[in-house]
Amino acid sequence: MLTVHTLEVRPTVDTLNESVGEAFLARLRMLIGEAEAPARINLALSGGAVTSSLLPSLLPRVGEVDWSRVRVWMVDERYVPAGDKERNDDQAWEGFFHAATGVEFMRMPTSDSWAPGGGSLDEARAAFAATWTDVMGQRSFDIALIGMGPDGHICSLFPGRIDPDEISPILAIRNSPKPPPERVTVSMPVMQACPEVWLTTAGAAKASALGAAFAGASALALPVAGILSPTTRVYLDEAAASQIALP
Repeated sequence: MLTVHTLEVRPTVDTLNESVGEAFLARLRMLIGEAEAPARINLALSGGAVTSSLLPSLLPRVGEVDWSRVRVWMVDERYVPAGDKERNDDQAWEGFFHAATGVEFMRMPTSDSWAPGGGSLDEARAAFAATWTDVMGQRSFDIALIGMGPDGHICSLFPGRIDPDEISPILAIRNSPKPPPERVTVSMPVMQACPEVWLTTAGAAKASALGAAFAGASALALPVAGILSPTTRVYLDEAAASQIALP
């Protein structure tokens, strides 16, 4: 079994959200305290249950963090028009960050942000890659809080579709096996360079992929395996953890 920093299992989604939420906010406060003001901590977030379940559950605690010291990035985005229900950024903003006073919220391009009729996916990728380079240079996030799909995908990095020689930090995804088909995502090297990845996911549908990833599957077969390391913190419910060979 792979070694990770933390592997915590809770009985239900509610207790899972409570546990990871409390620990994550505490860690975020610590990172802010360690950074020289007014520098911002670069926080990466995924969509899915992170934005639909976890973040809304933490809304009563939004005041526990000085968000003026935080810059938020989505690790991937669906290339659809602004306001589309598929947008991860809107879900994150409406469910939590609208109340995070002072936060800097970095949005990936929408498909209608270029001109009437929209722009190309390649234009969107290039524009966001330029933003990334201007703000981040060669760095990665300081900390990431992400989920995982039942097939083991993270961000919009899907099984069998990872280029181990990828050098660009920002990728255009076409023909995604999960709709919508066009997306913009950070690359696997960016995620692997992040010093703290927090993975949280729930449900029996995730159990097989997690079991195989912890058993040593390749990142090409299961992208989630690419971010499991001694610095990764993993929070699961009992159903998702059921096929991991716990010590």
